[in-house]
Amino acid sequence: MKIMFKYLSSLLVVLTISGCSTIYSRTTYQFETLESPFNIYYETGSEDIAKEIDGFVGDLLSEIEKAQYIKFKSPEDIKIYVFSEAERYSNYSMASIKTRGSATTNEIYISPIIRDRLGTLRSIVAHELSHIHIRQYVGTWDYINDIPEWFHEGLAVTVSGDGGAEKVSKLEASKYLSEGKHFIPRTKGGLLKHKTAHDYGLKPQMYYRQSSMFIRYLIHLDPNAFKRCYTALAEGDSFGSVWKLNYSKDLSELWVGFMSEIQA
Repeated sequence: MKIMFKYLSSLLVVLTISGCSTIYSRTTYQFETLESPFNIYYETGSEDIAKEIDGFVGDLLSEIEKAQYIKFKSPEDIKIYVFSEAERYSNYSMASIKTRGSATTNEIYISPIIRDRLGTLRSIVAHELSHIHIRQYVGTWDYINDIPEWFHEGLAVTVSGDGGAEKVSKLEASKYLSEGKHFIPRTKGGLLKHKTAHDYGLKPQMYYRQSSMFIRYLIHLDPNAFKRCYTALAEGDSFGSVWKLNYSKDLSELWVGFMSEIQA
């Protein structure tokens, strides 16, 4: 019964996120396949970006595996789609038209607005690969319902070389943190209780930067403990349970230590 509930709930998540009309509209898209050992697809007019991604994605896969401690569960399933129009990107991915990239369990979508900041292409692809890495292990259900957004966004910014948080400096984020303008590190995700930058009165890049700073603090505090936490998540442990077990402190205590360091 529990398995059936989880299946039905997961189906509801998919339908809620994508919608039947979007599933239908995807059939109207036509992509060219890039000649590559990787699964890279592009719309007419975006082949140059697809080729650029092809030039570095192999290295990125290795870099993410090193930074996140274990191999991708199914690297052969990863697909990258490059779009020629921002609206088409948004309709297909269900991501904001303002975003440069987004991802699901096995797919990365790249918007043409990346052309305005082409120097960030590599870090944005790395950011999305970080999401895929953990999501392949835990699945869509636990990725949404167990792991809070601050963790996977902060991790993605950290391992990608600040992808997604380039416009906010650590100094600016520290000022916000000191002034009490910051997120709260929740110990659980949730479709209905989902917390985003907006819920904390923050712009996305400030939220991402603050989250990344906390991730970096946790890694610096005890690299082996953070590695154990991540691998435990990949093996199916709940997000809320791994911190006390590996750091001998719960997440709220670790946050107090982080804030003390910020305000020192």
